[in-house]
Amino acid sequence: MRPVLILTLLAWALVSVALAQAPLPGNVPPPPPAGVAPPPPSAPDGTGSQPEAAPLSASEALATAPADTQGARETPLDTETFDVRVHRRLEEYNQRREQRELEMASYADASGSDPGLERFADPRKVQVELKDELDREQTSEQLASDYAEQAREVLSKEQAVQDFIAKRSKTLEDLSKQNGSVNRQDLEVALANLARLPDSPGIQAQMREIDRRLSEAERLETDLPARRTRAQQEIAGAADELAKLKELEKSYEKESKGFAADALSAQNNRLGLADRLEYYLVRAQAEDVLEQGRKATQSVQHLSASPAVEKTLNSSGSGAKQDSDLEQLRGCLQQSGDVKACHEKARQAPKE
Repeated sequence: MRPVLILTLLAWALVSVALAQAPLPGNVPPPPPAGVAPPPPSAPDGTGSQPEAAPLSASEALATAPADTQGARETPLDTETFDVRVHRRLEEYNQRREQRELEMASYADASGSDPGLERFADPRKVQVELKDELDREQTSEQLASDYAEQAREVLSKEQAVQDFIAKRSKTLEDLSKQNGSVNRQDLEVALANLARLPDSPGIQAQMREIDRRLSEAERLETDLPARRTRAQQEIAGAADELAKLKELEKSYEKESKGFAADALSAQNNRLGLADRLEYYLVRAQAEDVLEQGRKATQSVQHLSASPAVEKTLNSSGSGAKQDSDLEQLRGCLQQSGDVKACHEKARQAPKE
C-alpha cells in the first residue's frame, strides 16, 4: 500500500510544480486527500453499459468542487465601475481561499486520524499553499493594475482642473486691467460735445451709439466687482478640488504599490514552497528506500556449508594422506639432509 501512495504523491507533486508558473485553472478539481486510494475502474455489466456512479459524499463533493469561480460571472469585470470591480475581485478571491482552507483542513483531519499518513499529507498541504500563493499573486497583480489605471484617470482629471484654473486666472487678470471709470468719462465728454452741435441725423446716430456704449460701460463697471469675486471663488474652489484629486491619486498609487508588493511577496513564497515540496519528495523517496532496506536487513540468513561438506573435509583419509606426506619428508631429510630439495620433492609428490 505504501509504494502506491508514494507513486501517487510523486505524480501529484510533479504536476503541482509544473503548474506553479501557469495561470490558475478554472475548472480543475483539487487532488483527492492523501491516504485515500482512487476508486477502481468500474466494469461493464451484462448489458455492456457502465453502471451508474455512486453519489459523492459531502467531503468528496467539496474536494472535487472547482477552485475558480470566475467562470460564473454574469457581468464582465471590464464593464463594471472601479469600486464594484475591486470588490468583485476580492470577494471571489476570498471564496477560493475559503475552499482551499477547507481542503487543507481535510488533509489535516486525515493525517490526524492516522499518524502514518502525516508524511503524505504534508506535501499535499504544500501543494494547496502553492495554489493559494499563485492565486494571491495573480489577484494582487490585477488589483495593482486596477489602481494604477485609476490613478492615471485621476491624473487626467487633474490636468483638466489645472487648465480651468489657468483659464479663470487669465479672466481675472483681464478684469483687473479693465478701467471702466476712465472709459465712462470719455464717453460722457463725447456725448456732451455732440449735444452742442447742430441737430442732424448723423449727430443723432452718433449720440445713440455713444449712449449705448455709455450704458454698457456703466453696466460693466457695476458688474466688474461681482465678476472678479466670482472668478476668484471659482479659482479657489477648483484649487481645492485639485488638491483633493492629487490626494486621491496618491492614495491610488499607494494601493497599487501595495498590491504589487503583495504579488512579489506571493511569488517569493511560491519559490520557498516549491523548495519545501522538493524536500518532501526527496525525503519520501529516501524514507521509502530506508523502509525497504530495513525489511531486507531485518531477517538476514547467512549461508553456511552443509554437514556433509564439513564431514568430508574432516574425514580420516585426508589426515592419513597428510601423515604419509610428513613421513616421506622425514625419511628424505634423514637420508639427504637437504631441506630445500626434500621440501620440493614432498610438494610435488601429491601432484604425481
